[in-house]
Amino acid sequence: MPGGTFDRINAPEYPATVSGVRLDIYEITVGRFRAFVEAGKGTQADPPLPDAGAHPKIRESGWNSAWNSELTADKAAMKVALRCPDAFWTDFPEQNENHPMTCMTWFEAFAFCIWDGGRLPTEAEWNYAAAGGAEQRLYPWGTSIDPSKAAYSCHGNGDGAEKCGMDDFLPVGSKSPDGDARWGMADMAGNAGELVLDVFELGFPTPCHDCARLKANTERRVVRGGTAWTDALYVATDAQSAESPRNRNSFVGARCARDLAANVEP
Repeated sequence: MPGGTFDRINAPEYPATVSGVRLDIYEITVGRFRAFVEAGKGTQADPPLPDAGAHPKIRESGWNSAWNSELTADKAAMKVALRCPDAFWTDFPEQNENHPMTCMTWFEAFAFCIWDGGRLPTEAEWNYAAAGGAEQRLYPWGTSIDPSKAAYSCHGNGDGAEKCGMDDFLPVGSKSPDGDARWGMADMAGNAGELVLDVFELGFPTPCHDCARLKANTERRVVRGGTAWTDALYVATDAQSAESPRNRNSFVGARCARDLAANVEP
């Protein structure tokens, strides 16, 4: 994804410039996360290294060793923790391997992306991708809401939103390519909500050139993209929500970002 300048939440008072970055096409899947769990990573027994997963242009944006205590003790403990209500996780591979990985904490999502060779995207990077940069799209595919392009408002299973259930969450990429964002990312509206790096607070840091909100407060982290259960208002590219980094929810996942070699500074 090339870098550029755009307006965060489509508001001219919040301009931002982001550098080029690779943002994963798909949300983290159960299958991808399983390899991480089986390797015993992202636990107190094998946490990320200090400052791993840092944005190359944002100081102190990487892993903080103080977060090690937020991780489960070991692989066995993580498998137990991932069995939250309505989880797609199963201890052994079943039919959900291509579904979005949910019920992981923000700390585990960040640790996974580090293990997978990336990091969590900043909110500005995520918003830039979803809005198509300077195109300022209200939805990743364009200007009009369309249930054929995203799983939202409990339409995912095709029952006309008569009842919300876990079958409204679809395997990643199910609405691709019609629902893709400008640079090919799938499911940036609906399906699983997506955790990003930033702490949630009202307003945005300005000016912003490769910026992120990284205050010591870790009680809420930004979630973007809405979910399969939220309505059109929350799947728009100008919408935000937030969760505790410790929460395990059946409707929140993440996707990883990866730096371009040209962006890496000495």
